[in-house]
Amino acid sequence: MAGLYLLALGFFLWGIAVGKYQVFPWSHFQSMYEELHAYFTFEEAPEKTTTEKVMLHHQENRSEFDFGGLKIRDTSFQDPGYLLISGFSKSYNQVVVELFSIADNSVLHRWLPDVDEILAQTPQFTDGPNMVKSYRVQHPLLLEDGGLVFTSGAGPMVKINGCGDIEWVLVHKFHHSIERDHQGNIVTCSKLEGDGPGTVLPIRDDGIAVISPDGQLLDEYSITKILLDKGHKALIYGIGRFEHNRIHLNDAQPVLQDSDQAQKGDVLVSMRHLSTVALIEPKSGEIKWLRTGPWLNQHDINPLPDGRYSIFGNDMVRGYDKAGNLLVEKDKSDIYIYDPSTDTVTQPYSSVMQRDRIASLTQGRSRVLANGDAYVEQTDSARMLRISETGVRWEYVNAVSENTVGALHWSRYLSDSEVDLSWLENLTCNQ
Repeated sequence: MAGLYLLALGFFLWGIAVGKYQVFPWSHFQSMYEELHAYFTFEEAPEKTTTEKVMLHHQENRSEFDFGGLKIRDTSFQDPGYLLISGFSKSYNQVVVELFSIADNSVLHRWLPDVDEILAQTPQFTDGPNMVKSYRVQHPLLLEDGGLVFTSGAGPMVKINGCGDIEWVLVHKFHHSIERDHQGNIVTCSKLEGDGPGTVLPIRDDGIAVISPDGQLLDEYSITKILLDKGHKALIYGIGRFEHNRIHLNDAQPVLQDSDQAQKGDVLVSMRHLSTVALIEPKSGEIKWLRTGPWLNQHDINPLPDGRYSIFGNDMVRGYDKAGNLLVEKDKSDIYIYDPSTDTVTQPYSSVMQRDRIASLTQGRSRVLANGDAYVEQTDSARMLRISETGVRWEYVNAVSENTVGALHWSRYLSDSEVDLSWLENLTCNQ
């Protein structure tokens, strides 16, 4: 009996050493633990209380607001644009996508993806975001024929037509942003197989993936390899404790117009866990510029017509667990405007975002519009807004009951010139 007690004590002390000093078998289990933790806690979403986990749907949260739907704040301003809203619907008990007219305050079309059929076609994907209750139609891309392209946020890419019928499924692990490049191909983020290209510790190797309009994977470029090849090993191995999900690519934004520093074929990338953005030519691996901060754990980088770039800075500090995540400034994220030609940064919307408590701890999107306004998705609160440098034009809350909201999964603001509704006029669905 004494021997068993000593053996148990030995395993207990060994367990402490594994966690504290990362001795054997830490490297064998760390990556598995991080992936499982991310999936089962609905990665990049605020942690729910025990009561909320029991009482609410997996994609439903308590609302911070006293209204739902569209609320006009600036009645002197008329917005002719649209929202492509991807969010949980309590009526359908799953995520739906809606094309919403801001001027008419109405839903013009609704897509109801057949999640059961998508999962039936991809049985090898059984983790959190690839389950019915937590399936995300992440960052859906509206095509000219009324179809949508999307992922679960951690699994296969899917195309459905205007009626919601599945046209193709590409089996791979894709995640986060989805955009079109200058050749009409689809550019997204991916997770490459293996433990990184020659890294001394296992690493989740994020990549830039290029997919044809008919659903064929054309190219895939390792972000880890590009950084190491170009002398940025400090970003990979870092200062302090190494983590398996070191890069966490959350945006791969293709350049559509040539400028002084960027050409068609280049891709802007946002590396969240490094608080770093960069302009990359993927085929050659050239890094045209790279900047770390002042944004923190950012999402979403976009080019502006004058050669500058907008970046949505979550501006939060990641703790060791969900409870440890903190905003650097109370109730405030920010939109940064970066000019690489002068290496200068401005924050023109800072006062509005502070005053109206526009903050998203773990996700978020922004887009600077043609007149200088900005669209913001405050993802963690299920709210979207259009703001100027002085105030809020309108806000939209994805309310699913009197006091709860449904999760948003990266919606889009589309200007009236970006939406051709001819497909909708000719659409005939067997429903």
